[in-house]
Order: sequence, then structure tokens, then C-alpha cells
Amino acid sequence: MKRPDTQERILRIAKKEFLQKGFKGASLQSIVSQAGFTKGAFYGYYPNKAALFDDLVSAAAEGLRERFKAAQQAHFELIPEGRTAVSWRLSGEFLQQFIQYIYDHFDEFKLITCRSEGTKYANYVQELAEMEISVSEQYLETLRQKEKLIGSISRELHSMMTGAFFNAVFETVARDMPREQALAYGDELVAFFSAGMKAQVEFN
Repeated sequence: MKRPDTQERILRIAKKEFLQKGFKGASLQSIVSQAGFTKGAFYGYYPNKAALFDDLVSAAAEGLRERFKAAQQAHFELIPEGRTAVSWRLSGEFLQQFIQYIYDHFDEFKLITCRSEGTKYANYVQELAEMEISVSEQYLETLRQKEKLIGSISRELHSMMTGAFFNAVFETVARDMPREQALAYGDELVAFFSAGMKAQVEFN
């Protein structure tokens, strides 16, 4: 549903303020003043500054989560097909899709990853990593039970590697890396981290 023009104006000004100063440093008074409103008029749209920040980033944040869940499910669908050996390649393809999505919503992910201290998004990247760890552990255990897994990896090492991987992915945003450079960097990340995983486990 299309928002009123006045609300769109608040959002445009708020995005600029949050990008420049971060959530904690941004001034609600400055936002409403630049928008030409009183605080009373602002509260007709949002109960507080956190709700305004949430409106700016929630759709992009949830969109990436949903794409991530779909990618995880795609790996499980390889098991009955006997195609788990292609998991490594599939991971690289999905990462390229994720990076494209992130760059399609670059300002939103800049806010989430670099300007969200004091909001519920401050641990967004860590939460994605923890989701990956949990589902990957289930995936590996399923393969182990079906005797399709060679080797093992401790949960501690798996957790550290996954956390480092996710932080590295979002460094593209923190460093304002151009899209094409980020996509190439993504391929290098997958090659680097997959080599470490393959030293511990292999699918058959």
C-alpha cells in the first residue's frame, strides 16, 4: 500500500539522518524539523524513533532472511536426490544471489550492519550466522545418519568459521565495495571457506 507523501518525506529525511549519524546519534527533533513537521504530527505515523528505523529496514531484512531459509531448504532437497556433492557449488550460487539482493537494498543494509546500534537489528548478522549454524548442524547430522558424510567438524570450529564467513560477507557493505567487486569477492570467500570445510568433511 502506498504511503502518504508526508510519510515518504519523513522516511527520506530519516534515512539520510540515520546513515550520517547512526540510530543512536540521529536526532528525532532534527528529522521532524527537516520534514517540516511537529513531533505531534510525527507520532501520527510512528510511536518512536525505533519504529521509524524499523520501517526503513524491516522489508529488506526480512527479504534476505526468507531467501536464506529457501537456500537452506534447497540443500536438504539434494539429499533424497542423491546430489549432496553439488552443495559446495550451490552455496556459491546462493551467495551471489544474496549479494545481489544486498546491493539492490544497499542503504538498508548499510543501516542494518553499520548504523543499527541501539535497535533490534544490532545483532542481525550474528543472528543469520546462528541460523546457518543450527540448520547446517541438522544437515550434517542427516547426512551422517544416511552415511553420506565423510569426516567431522566440531560445533565450536563450525560456529567460528560460520561467524567469520558472515562477517566477511557484510564487510562488502561496511567498505562500500562496488557491486561487481563484491560479487568477485564473494566467489573468493566461498572458495576460501569451502577449502577449510572440505579439509574436515566431504559429502558423497
